[in-house]
Amino acid sequence: MVVNFLYFWLIFAGVFVAQIPSPALYELPLALDPFAGFMENPALLVIVIFLFNLVVSGFFVTTLPGLLFFALPFVVVSWRALVWGILLAQLPTRFLLAMPTLILEGEGYVLGALAGVVLGLAWLKPRLVYPDETLSRSETVRLAFKECGRIYVLAVLVLFAAAVVETVTLVVL
Repeated sequence: MVVNFLYFWLIFAGVFVAQIPSPALYELPLALDPFAGFMENPALLVIVIFLFNLVVSGFFVTTLPGLLFFALPFVVVSWRALVWGILLAQLPTRFLLAMPTLILEGEGYVLGALAGVVLGLAWLKPRLVYPDETLSRSETVRLAFKECGRIYVLAVLVLFAAAVVETVTLVVL
């Protein structure tokens, strides 16, 4: 709940940060569309967006840093939310249609961050994750991987829904 609040508040804060005059903010490559080659086939576009969001953005960028240090997923999702807020402030009003995608992807990334934090804490401070258990560090990590699997099932569902919504939005726009 705290990460959700932080994430979506930082998107809102990013909109205000974008109001600060800065030449660097206005040079963002907004016209770059990495998925333009898939626009002819919406089903393929859904799959490509889903896999990119799940593997690259969700796992490698958001969850995996948690194995290095449990707080890194918070930093990653916070930075992403702030940047999305800055980008949203520069878009025309018709791009408000992208808000459902932003909310669903954001929730998927928050779930990925939660998984990263659980994994990071499991090997660093096992008692913080499972205070009532008397497990060794390796048993705690193994249990955390199982728990993260359950979290990732939900993240996969949310990110797939986000990919469908994003594809529909791209086709409409």
